Amino acid sequence: MTLALICATLPALGAELDWLADVEAAQTKARRESKFVLLDFTGSDWCGWCMKLKKEVFDTPEFATFAKQNLVLVELDFPHHKPQSPAQKQLNAKLAQTLDIKGFPTIVVLDQNARAVGRLGYLAGGPKAFIAELQKIPGLLPGTPGVAATTAEPEPEPVRKPVEFVPIAPAVPNHYDQLSLKGISGTKDHRLAMINNQTLMVGETAKVKLQDERIEVCCKEIRDDSVLITANGKSMELKLGKR
Repeated sequence: MTLALICATLPALGAELDWLADVEAAQTKARRESKFVLLDFTGSDWCGWCMKLKKEVFDTPEFATFAKQNLVLVELDFPHHKPQSPAQKQLNAKLAQTLDIKGFPTIVVLDQNARAVGRLGYLAGGPKAFIAELQKIPGLLPGTPGVAATTAEPEPEPVRKPVEFVPIAPAVPNHYDQLSLKGISGTKDHRLAMINNQTLMVGETAKVKLQDERIEVCCKEIRDDSVLITANGKSMELKLGKR
């Protein structure tokens, strides 16, 4: 009976994690608690790999235990259907531009001085593999190089200017005259291709914005600098930097 009760409580641990949307508040909290900031750039209601990462890693008790001790979590969402305030949408877009985000999911880790010290995407292997990658970041764990020991008097450090998040004017909606490969991201075994306004993995089909309509695009193969697709049933190759 005791074992059953313990197992029944485990899935709830992931839900207890506090995901912020305010990066500046997260940085303040991280400095106060001597933690790092984990930024999750995600398309929560359309990106298949983002959903897998959430289910396989972020919603697990193993990650919850690790995160509560070491991280302040921030979700920077780029949804297609979920409601989102214009101000939040603009701030997320500005930060994505600042950190050169090419696809989803992208995880960026900031140290207590707001410096980007780690970047990763979806990893197979669940929380153990994901946490192992985070532990490679210098200074993320107490006692590792990059963080002063708590028992010693810290060396004075020059004041570093934090990342500035300046509100920008509402963006003019993108108008795509032709299909264009905007970027390729992810690992070798889990690549993602951004085509116009959509991010696809191999085998995925999506409605991609083209001029004043949306056409059906299926991703067939993602190479180092190009992608093979079918657009409304017609096969073609798109290359980076070319239309």
